[in-house]
Amino acid sequence: MAITKTKFINYSRCPRYVALDDLKKEKLDSMISIEEYKKEEEMEHIIELLCNMFDDNGNDLIDVKNEHLETMMPYYNKVEILAGELAPKYFKGSFRFSKSTYNQESFDAIINNIRYLCYVDIYNKNENNINIIEVKATTTKKYLDLGNKDNSIFKKGNDGIYYLLEDLNLNIEDFMPLKVYERNRAKLLDRYTVSGHYIYDVAVQRFIIENDLRSHNENKNVKYYLAVLNSDYVFDGKYENGEPIYNTINGEDIIAYIDVTSITKDLLDKVYLDSQRIKKYIDELDGSRVNLGKYCEYKNTVSCKFCKICFNVLPEKHSILNYIDNHHGFKDGKLKYDTYDLINSGKVGMLDIPDNILNREKNRIQKECVVSGKSYINKKKIRDGLKQITYPLYHLDFETFPCPLPRYKGERPYTQSVFQFSLHVEEKPGKCDLEKNHYGYLAPDHLDHRLDLVKYMCELIPSDKMVLVYNDSFEKTRLKELAYIFPEYKDKLFKIRNNVFDLMNIVKTKSSLYESLGYSKEEAKMFNYYHPDMDGSFSIKKVLPLFSNLTYKGMEVGNGVEAMITYASFPKLLPLDYKHKYQKLVEYCRQDTYAMFAVLDGLRKTVK
Repeated sequence: MAITKTKFINYSRCPRYVALDDLKKEKLDSMISIEEYKKEEEMEHIIELLCNMFDDNGNDLIDVKNEHLETMMPYYNKVEILAGELAPKYFKGSFRFSKSTYNQESFDAIINNIRYLCYVDIYNKNENNINIIEVKATTTKKYLDLGNKDNSIFKKGNDGIYYLLEDLNLNIEDFMPLKVYERNRAKLLDRYTVSGHYIYDVAVQRFIIENDLRSHNENKNVKYYLAVLNSDYVFDGKYENGEPIYNTINGEDIIAYIDVTSITKDLLDKVYLDSQRIKKYIDELDGSRVNLGKYCEYKNTVSCKFCKICFNVLPEKHSILNYIDNHHGFKDGKLKYDTYDLINSGKVGMLDIPDNILNREKNRIQKECVVSGKSYINKKKIRDGLKQITYPLYHLDFETFPCPLPRYKGERPYTQSVFQFSLHVEEKPGKCDLEKNHYGYLAPDHLDHRLDLVKYMCELIPSDKMVLVYNDSFEKTRLKELAYIFPEYKDKLFKIRNNVFDLMNIVKTKSSLYESLGYSKEEAKMFNYYHPDMDGSFSIKKVLPLFSNLTYKGMEVGNGVEAMITYASFPKLLPLDYKHKYQKLVEYCRQDTYAMFAVLDGLRKTVK
């Protein structure tokens, strides 16, 4: 078998990965089958999609389910095809691209007696250059956000392609201080940043391609590009045979191309050293434990698949990684202790960490809660927070489909497209029935039902009443998006948005709220409630069992990923299955809003 680009990236993590992957030396000189390669690449593409669909506080995506693969792959394939179809607008010459790996251009090279292989998403050849275009399911935002508040380190050239400022021979200090530019450019060279991850990927591909060309004595000028979704593109709602047509809108295309030739060149020496390490790892095949580190990318969508094996040194509950803000390390005066260094020295649990390096008050409280087995509660802050709530109270939650490609008019790539809402009305404190006081809307199919959803929601929620959510940035953003998409409801939606109150303000805290209530900055930023069972998380699924017998365990649809998959499956279901799944989705979203009521009611009773 040849080592693919994906395997190269994973094998270079640490020596243990290679051994655990059960690599057979006698297969290194043989070619990997197309089927094996495609399977590897599809999983990598799904990981790319997940990186853009969920934030760090979202769902547990360590185990990617087969249903999720089936749900998302058609969208990635469409992105690849769109990138290939648009490429002739930006590049001259002949093209070779296909959603099928069978028809893609491939390169392979033997380096240090190991065969490496990569396929090229889009291969473009003209009289001057070979252009290698790698399609990624990320967006331009990851790159255009690098810089300062006014300018990015990337700028669109006259040909419509994005380049680093230095590659356009521009005076960098006309756009930002040189130190700011260099600091942001350095992120591209770090494979463990969200932007550097894709640059390293292309650099590995470049390493294989140029060794292949060199072995055939071919001296060609090769340039390298990323093709990504344009985060500024807004779909105009035009369809053909029921499929969205992504026309050019105000000069913008759905796909943007970024020249990464110079930045990947800077990484080639690093990639070569990684190839030498891989050779050493293969020769030794040492499966013994290694130090844990950032290369594990633990609890990240691109985490090492063997994290469960290597991280079993951590206790199931109350591990050092459950300390809030542990990624900043710990301090004793001027001495700083990295979290992974502490783990590798044997300090794996909360109680293993000496008091003298718990420099954050939050962490000291967490440790005390574990030691005592009791909750920390600031009753005064919670009471004062509860006083801000007015009735009747409208508990609101959205379910969304974060599609890579915009599905409906007004949407951008990865818009969290709202397909469902749940609403519980609490008329008086503590008075709310699971079913009698519940209202909601769930789109019956994949046609655009957003207007019906918005209209019904606006009928239910008065303009002058408080709306309770959990973690308000999500709902507020959805309300704002819908307001601009449906201008006839803009005023009403913004009034609803302005009346949103975050239950997490009371459970956790909100500094600005409590400072306005007369608390000092230190007390205002301190959380209001903490229980050892929360283990560093303030998610509603962690908080709910502390105040209620309600549970998500055993529910057929029990988290956001399952909700998304269920909604995505609607067009393929038989009538009886559809009716069943529809009801389960209603029950799940209903549980989310009733859970807020249960937590609020539990807090109220706790501080009486």
